[in-house]
Amino acid sequence: MSIDVKGLVHVYHPGTPLETKALDGVTFRAERGSWVAVVGHTGSGKSTLAQHLNGLLLPTEGSVTVDGIEVRRGEGSLRKVRQKVGLVFQYPEQQLFEETVFKEVSFGPRNWGVPTDTLNERVEEALGLVGIGSDLFEASPLRLSGGEKRRVAIASVLSSGPDYLVLDEPTAGLDSPGRRQLLDLLSNLKALGRGIIHITHDMELALGLADVILVLDEGRSALWGRPDIILGELLERDVRGLVIPDMVRFAGRLRELGYEVPLTWEPSVLAEAIDRSHER
Repeated sequence: MSIDVKGLVHVYHPGTPLETKALDGVTFRAERGSWVAVVGHTGSGKSTLAQHLNGLLLPTEGSVTVDGIEVRRGEGSLRKVRQKVGLVFQYPEQQLFEETVFKEVSFGPRNWGVPTDTLNERVEEALGLVGIGSDLFEASPLRLSGGEKRRVAIASVLSSGPDYLVLDEPTAGLDSPGRRQLLDLLSNLKALGRGIIHITHDMELALGLADVILVLDEGRSALWGRPDIILGELLERDVRGLVIPDMVRFAGRLRELGYEVPLTWEPSVLAEAIDRSHER
């Protein structure tokens, strides 16, 4: 089961002086139980791509399919896709509107027709997964901290039971503990079999978490592959707006000097490899 994007093109304001091609032939696959990071500079098309994955935007050309269901108008396609793919916006305030946290998280499953006798259980489970306790159930979601808002936004998506989570810059604005807590949550959700599609400009974060990485540049698929493959490619070519971790550049230089070390962004891994190289 997977989300498959093939030759995706999206044009804003077609046929007008404001016509802009935001995506140009993007192709990739995101499987259930995997973590896909989509990275690129501001304006590279990341957020536009995210909104195609659950049908908020429809392709100008190409296709998006979710577990074999094509994202298109008619035949109940969009409803089925949106039940499978949950989207969390970069700024959670954009999707929080109910009076209380509990009502916020129950809105989605109620809208999908979840029976009342199981609704409360599902909401409590979703809030428990993101670490929101019962003491906040009756609080206004708009009065929470930034990290709490982010977790409530994720819970409001999880309560509908999606197979895939698309998150647009989910760590933006969070302090270090909040960031770590959120990333641990997403890792746990992946372990439970959900597909994670993580939109970010942070290459180091993507390298540390993703199974595969899609690099966008000017709306095109610039690179696609495992983190180690992406690292090797980025040392050979520049992609506008992407910053390669200094540790990776250092590892690349050591390889040029004849050291048998991996391309890594982790100091401890590199140090161990250097020690082994000296022992040979």
